[in-house]
Amino acid sequence: MKFKAFIIKIILIFCTPILPQILSAQQFLWTTAKITKLKNIPIENVTNEVLDFYDFYEYYADGTGYSKNNFLKMLERYDKSKDVWEFLRKSLIEIEELTVFALKDNLGQGSIVLIILISSKGIDIIAFTNNFESNVINASPYDKQKFEKWFNSLLK
Repeated sequence: MKFKAFIIKIILIFCTPILPQILSAQQFLWTTAKITKLKNIPIENVTNEVLDFYDFYEYYADGTGYSKNNFLKMLERYDKSKDVWEFLRKSLIEIEELTVFALKDNLGQGSIVLIILISSKGIDIIAFTNNFESNVINASPYDKQKFEKWFNSLLK
């Protein structure tokens, strides 16, 4: 449950535009967005970057398949601040082109890396960790090719 609450917290923080001031505990690794203060990578390099995390971490969690509206409804259960939600809703709805972010943080038991994909279709989240939690998937070298194929389907 701690893992899920952390993901919700990261998403809440991530989705606000005041990234440098708010995200002091989190580290942005890279993004495909054209944000000057963050490391920018081309969309063509995203899979290779994500596969590096797959090789490094023992587990990943699949948080894919949210529509933008359902994602916002789920987040609204955690915070009722109307101003924040109106801004967040507007920001997410405006993103039409596939945008990917990689964030890193530490839960106190080790690091976690979140890959957040936002497109006109919805929001997908993949979390890499070395901590066994409920509903995590083993990042086995035997399944790497299957994971890569699945991940590439998210980029379409």
